[in-house]
Amino acid sequence: MAAERVRKRRLRQVRAVWQVPGAPGKNHDAVGGWCTAGLVVRGRPDGLHGYDVETGEPRWSWIAPDRRLLLAMSRAAEDGVGLAVHADENGPGEWGADCAVTAFSTEDGNALWSVPYDFSNEPWRYDYDRFADAIALAPDRAVVLAQGSPTAHALRSGNIVWPPIAPLKGDGRLAVCGHGIVQIGLADGHVTVRCLDASEGAIRWEVRPSTDGPVGEVHVLYEDPLAILCLGKGRRAEEMLLVLDGEDGQPTARIPVQGLHGELCVQSPYGLLDDQPVAAVRDLLVAMVRPPGAYGDHLTAFALDGGTPRWTWRSKGTISGVFALGDNVVAVSKWQSSEGPDGTVHVHQLNGATGAVMKVRRLHGCQAGMRGRYYLDGDRRLVRIARWGEGTWHPVQMFRLR
Repeated sequence: MAAERVRKRRLRQVRAVWQVPGAPGKNHDAVGGWCTAGLVVRGRPDGLHGYDVETGEPRWSWIAPDRRLLLAMSRAAEDGVGLAVHADENGPGEWGADCAVTAFSTEDGNALWSVPYDFSNEPWRYDYDRFADAIALAPDRAVVLAQGSPTAHALRSGNIVWPPIAPLKGDGRLAVCGHGIVQIGLADGHVTVRCLDASEGAIRWEVRPSTDGPVGEVHVLYEDPLAILCLGKGRRAEEMLLVLDGEDGQPTARIPVQGLHGELCVQSPYGLLDDQPVAAVRDLLVAMVRPPGAYGDHLTAFALDGGTPRWTWRSKGTISGVFALGDNVVAVSKWQSSEGPDGTVHVHQLNGATGAVMKVRRLHGCQAGMRGRYYLDGDRRLVRIARWGEGTWHPVQMFRLR
C-alpha cells in the first residue's frame, strides 16, 4: 500500500506552458512541422507559421503567394533552412505540373530561392502526403526527385550542384541516411535502393533487397538507420520491415509485420502529419506493436543486427508518439479504459537498453495525446505540433517536463 502511494506521488501532472489558439474556419490541418534553434514551425495549406519555442509568441509567417496551396514540407530543417512544395490549386490543367520548391530561412521565414518543378507524371501526383517524399535535405544540399531523377541544389543559393543522375523507374522516394541521399524506386514489384553522395551525387551503392515476393508499397519509417516498410502485393505476399546498412545497403534485419511479437502498427502510410512509428536507440529499433489478444499498443525493441526482439514495454492505451532521447526512449500514450475515464495522457521515459520505466509524467488535457508530431529538446521542452488547428484544437503546444 505504501509503495502504491509513493508511485502515485511521483506521477506529476504537467500543464501546457503555452498553446497556440485554434483558428476559425477550415483548412488549418497541418502539412508538416519543424522544431529547430528555439523555433517551432507549423505548415498549413496557406503557408508556414513560426513560433518562439519558449513563449509561443508568433515570430513570422510566410503565406504562399498568389493563393497557392502548400503541399509538403521537408521532414526536418538543415542548418537553419527548410524546404516546402507549393502549387497553384486553381491553375490550368493538372496542378501537379505547376509546382514550386522553395527554401526558407527558419530564422525569419524569408524565402532563399524557389525553383519550378513538374510532378504531373508522378504516380502519386494526387496524394498530398507523398509530395514530402520528393524532397530531402542534407548538409549544404537540397534534393528534389522528379520523374525518377534527383536534382541537388546548393542549400542557400539554389544552384544546381550535381551532374545528371540516371533515373530509377517506377514509384520513387527520397530519404537521408548519414551524409548520403537515399533514393528508392518501386517498379514491377521490385524495390531498388541506392545511396548517393550528398556532396557530389556519385552513387555509393545500389541494391535490390530480397522481399520474398512482389512488393505493392514502400514506406520509409526511419532514416538513420534506414528502415523501409515493404507491403506485399497480393494476399499471400510477405510484409516486412527491412533495416539496411548505411555503408553498403545490405539488409541487417528483416522484421515481419506479423510475427511472434504481434503486429507492427505501421501499415498506414507514414506522412509528416503524424509522429514516426519507430525510433532508434543504441543498437535497437523500437517499434509500436499490438501483441495477439493484448489491449493497447506496446513497444518492442528489435536488434538492428538480426531483428531479434530484446524487450517489450506494455502501455494501457494508444501510443501517440515514440522517439529517442539520448540512450533512452520516450513514449507519449493516451490511456483508454471502459472501466473509468479515458483520455489520460502520459509521457514515459524508458531505458533504451532494457525498456525499464525511468520517469513518468502526466500531461493535462486529452489533446496532448492526439495525432501529431512530438519534439523534446535538451531543456526538457516537449513540443507537440497537432494535426488539427481549427476551433478548440490547439495547433501547437509546449509542455516543460521537469
